[in-house]
Amino acid sequence: MEPSPFTDSEFKSRQNQLVESLKDINYSLIFSRPDLYYYSSLGMDGVLEVSDGEILHYVRRNLELAKAESKLPVSLMESYRLFKEVGKKRDIKTLGMELDLVPFKMVEYIRKALGNPEIIDISNRLRSIRAVKSPEEVRQIELSCEQTDRSFEVASEVIKPGVREIDISAEVERQLRRDGHPGWVQVRMFHHNLSNLAFVMAGESIASLNSKFGPFSGIGITRMHLNGSSARKVKSGDPVVIDTTGIVAGYVSDVTRTFFVGDVDRRLIDAHEAAIKVQEKTGELLIKGAQTNEVYSQLIEYVDELGYLDHFMGIHEDKVQFIGHGIGLELDEYPIITPGYKAPMALRNIIAIEPKLVLDDPRTGVGVEETWVVGESSGRRLSKYPLRNYI
Repeated sequence: MEPSPFTDSEFKSRQNQLVESLKDINYSLIFSRPDLYYYSSLGMDGVLEVSDGEILHYVRRNLELAKAESKLPVSLMESYRLFKEVGKKRDIKTLGMELDLVPFKMVEYIRKALGNPEIIDISNRLRSIRAVKSPEEVRQIELSCEQTDRSFEVASEVIKPGVREIDISAEVERQLRRDGHPGWVQVRMFHHNLSNLAFVMAGESIASLNSKFGPFSGIGITRMHLNGSSARKVKSGDPVVIDTTGIVAGYVSDVTRTFFVGDVDRRLIDAHEAAIKVQEKTGELLIKGAQTNEVYSQLIEYVDELGYLDHFMGIHEDKVQFIGHGIGLELDEYPIITPGYKAPMALRNIIAIEPKLVLDDPRTGVGVEETWVVGESSGRRLSKYPLRNYI
């Protein structure tokens, strides 16, 4: 097991924030793997119990490992019947749980076991704590961006006419895995699995809009999962979009590049230049204290000035209503650059900004996604791979 890159004092600071955030609730239980890892340094199956200013780390097995490695006091939880014993000993009035993640059946079981307390959703509190990164967390995401940069180098060598999207994806993913990527990406969104590390889409595949998780989805390889890379072969004149992730020490980067193959329609190059201009504009806006919904509005106005509003983040009425999203231990964290999320950005928020354009003629798309860190006077781009790529 690799050593944690984080100091004991950083874990203690996180734990103090957690206790302070939940102090108005008698008893809270935290199940999400990212939060277990964030507060204890281990993502083992288990649960964190937060009560009376203390945190106890329950694990389901391998108590010896947990005691040796966890940054919290540890106890074995053989089954969820444990909470019936807790309910007999304590008068719990309020129970905090992550209601966006924990199945209803489990919520009901625990609620009854603890004597039917009022349930309070603590999801937003936990996500808000993790939205502000420490300098060391920023460093891990920078290293993650270096992974994606190296994977794009491999992509540039294998993209050519006649090669299938799925084969390019396999080579990119092979590079990521050899570079230390664990082979999965933690996603919070309900009913959304993501074990595909590199979405490779060419030509009309890019404009196959099958998922609301992002502006591009791809065709996919089966009817069960209509997203990601397909068996379509790259053709001369295609844009090839690669949307991929790096992961170092659990921390995600999210980066997209468009590669142009052969002689490309000028309209595609012009649209791609517009996406690059949006990224350049973004750097001016990602500053401490800026309101997320206002950043969204400013970027939308800029896209309109560039003449691409009908094609931005989808086409015509078929659009996703965001431009960027926080990343960290999950791919979809706070803050979100969308009209409905209204909050001031904080120093060291990490945000993936993804201006992507879908065109009617030719029916395809282009885009650039960058991982940014919010600064005092401007944002800083963490991914370094060139924005313009011609094969």
